[in-house]
Amino acid sequence: MFDFLDLKIKNFSLAINEFALRLVKIKTGKKSFSVASFGELELKSGIIKDGVVQDEPGLTDAIKQIRGKVKGEKLKTKYVVVSLPEEESFSQVIQMPKMNQDELRMAISLEAESYIPIPMDKVYFDFKIIAPIKDGTDHLDVLIVAMSQKIVDSYISCIKRAGLIPVAIEIESQGIARALIENETSDYPIILIDFNEDRPNFIIFSGNSVRFASSASFSSEEESAGGSNKNTKIGAVERLTGQIEKYTDFYKSHASHEHIPNDSTVKKVILCGGGRDLKKIANSIAKDMEIEAEAGDPFINFPKNRRGSVEIPDPSQFTTALGLSLRDFPNQKKNHD
Repeated sequence: MFDFLDLKIKNFSLAINEFALRLVKIKTGKKSFSVASFGELELKSGIIKDGVVQDEPGLTDAIKQIRGKVKGEKLKTKYVVVSLPEEESFSQVIQMPKMNQDELRMAISLEAESYIPIPMDKVYFDFKIIAPIKDGTDHLDVLIVAMSQKIVDSYISCIKRAGLIPVAIEIESQGIARALIENETSDYPIILIDFNEDRPNFIIFSGNSVRFASSASFSSEEESAGGSNKNTKIGAVERLTGQIEKYTDFYKSHASHEHIPNDSTVKKVILCGGGRDLKKIANSIAKDMEIEAEAGDPFINFPKNRRGSVEIPDPSQFTTALGLSLRDFPNQKKNHD
């Protein structure tokens, strides 16, 4: 969302979290596109903590390393689109009167102070108008996003010292939603759950935008229902469904102004993240909550020849990076199928 260059250039995507770097490069043909290369590198403990870079030389070195460990085609570009951890970002959907772009930017800068908990002169700030699903609205719904300048600058410093040129920065939830929501549109709310290596991230998407994102306070390993003890498995599913109910209730109480054909009831859960049986977890959620639940397909918005000449062994683990790579391909599936 934070664009640094207004150029149509070839780039690759790099998803950064506390535990790993994941990279995806897309290649384009005359009428299609597919994965050309990918890479993954585990980060040493302590390099990033709670979304904050603690060891800049360590992160710089890791970024240099992953560039040399890609599978598939060799990287020939230094331009990169980056996703940063969710913890130190702030996002909110607000209503604004209809006005032109220049007026809107000035008005939102003033309005955002009411929602962002740190001074505006200490954040990088951007916004996006959310296109309504149904016509006839008398106002604009706007997604505002902000990240601490100090934290973002530390990531940018590492990226540049690694010899790369950042094109844009997004937060994790944006990449995940772009990868998992078909055509980036839903006429009812969906909860996305990203089982990363530390704790699950919960994202609520409806209409054409992410509406809410938060990390749970329990370990995702607990929620994988992969333990050997039956009681542990039951407890894990119960805690997970409890969190889904919590975020569903929160969303319903804050969604009165949304303009979607259906009501604000969450009707679907989509799971992503590697290293666990997502189908098994989805079946447990569906059974316990009587709601549609499934393991997400991070290639759902790719054309039919989506995998190209290289195949990612565990695509769900690359959901954020794949979503980042789709920034340059709006409405990709319906245009390429």
